[in-house]
Amino acid sequence: MKIGWLFALFVLVAACGLQGLRVRNLKEGDTQRTAQRIELGATLPKAVSGWTSIDEPLGPTEFLQTAVEKNLNYDDMVNRVYRQGERSFGLYVAYWSPGRMPVQKVASHTPDRCWSENGWTCEAMRIDDQLKAGDRRLLPARWRLFRPPANAGAKQYVLYWHLVGGELYDYGEGFNQRPDPLKWWRDTVHYAVKGSSDQYFVRIMSAQPLEELLGDPGFQAVLGALAGLGLAVPPKAGG
Repeated sequence: MKIGWLFALFVLVAACGLQGLRVRNLKEGDTQRTAQRIELGATLPKAVSGWTSIDEPLGPTEFLQTAVEKNLNYDDMVNRVYRQGERSFGLYVAYWSPGRMPVQKVASHTPDRCWSENGWTCEAMRIDDQLKAGDRRLLPARWRLFRPPANAGAKQYVLYWHLVGGELYDYGEGFNQRPDPLKWWRDTVHYAVKGSSDQYFVRIMSAQPLEELLGDPGFQAVLGALAGLGLAVPPKAGG
């Protein structure tokens, strides 16, 4: 029993050491680096056929918005709502350049965790929803149906993706409200050895089932832009 406890302690200390070394190296190499904007606001279409759109802050007040921005520490971000009569859908895309933010930190800010901690309840989930943008297939998304606290408002259908160096981050097959210690250790070792990569986190949400929007030209234009950011399935070699 004592040996097992000491081994677990050793693993924890080693993981923290690797993470600390990686963070220190990033700071030493990036002490003068400031946020790099990649113009997501212009890359993602604001005017699409049949829809109006507005960019919204991440917090209801300037203070909360600043706190959220400091916590997420992204290089660039778009939080946009598209409306068409009674229909609407929201698009959130955040970007981190290599070394800006540890992968595990970005991976901890999913709807599974953040929405649940704010009283939302996940009523249904799928782990590999795959949409099409024109003739291009998108990488599998995490699909969720969330109910707001105390039924305050409409349920929300949610899709989200997390790209690390152009590849989907592996969240496993379950609900990601709590980080898996083994997965945290795995990622700490993997990214300490591999080095840092750029990251995107993409979320689409709507009170309407998103499948009902797939045939809409405006919604397709948004999906096409996301495919261009790296969400499209890469063509097969020699294909």
